[in-house]
Amino acid sequence: MMACKRYEVDLAGGDMTSSVTGLTIGMTAVGTVGKDSIVKRSGARPNDLICVTGDFGASYMGLQLLERERKLFDKDSSFQPDLSGKEYIVGRQLKPEFPAKIIDSLRDEGILPTAMIDVSDGLASDLIHVCRLSGTGCRIWYDRIPVDTETAMMAEEFGIDPVTAALNGGEDYELLFTADLADMEKVRNIPGVKVIGHMTAPGEAYVLVNEAGTEAELKAQGWEGN
Repeated sequence: MMACKRYEVDLAGGDMTSSVTGLTIGMTAVGTVGKDSIVKRSGARPNDLICVTGDFGASYMGLQLLERERKLFDKDSSFQPDLSGKEYIVGRQLKPEFPAKIIDSLRDEGILPTAMIDVSDGLASDLIHVCRLSGTGCRIWYDRIPVDTETAMMAEEFGIDPVTAALNGGEDYELLFTADLADMEKVRNIPGVKVIGHMTAPGEAYVLVNEAGTEAELKAQGWEGN
């Protein structure tokens, strides 16, 4: 109910039945949108900006932390997990929030994205998904991928490259969208949005440019569902 109130969604009803395996929740969301406002995953074009909201890798690192603490508790039931200072990454794993305000900001700036997808399978996987549906390549920059400080610190503790976690961790529930190059300044005016690269011509590779300027193939190592 709290989420319904936050996102102005009406709960129309529901069916309840017993289960021998635990709690299962199935939902159907229904909405409407004007024909001229529809944004698909397949509309990206060469030279379009690749834009993202928020930051990445926090949910994955939160999961790693929680799993580590659970293993310690399983070994010793008197063990008390200490999650102080890790509230952000734990919250991103346990209570992710959709960046709904960005949709209003795009509308206020007069920007209609050419393509859009929610990032739940991993930034790399979902970007490649857009590329495949749009028939484009892409080029993104390692040092432009937004990573929260708490995420970076936790990744260092686990011996993980923070950007690797950001690209492949998944469950971030941020938005990735593409926009016309002419909208660059408008995009930069929106708080919480970063430009991380651009789409390239059909047939070109999916490329990650590292800090030294060296190019590497961007691979989809997150969830590979449809």
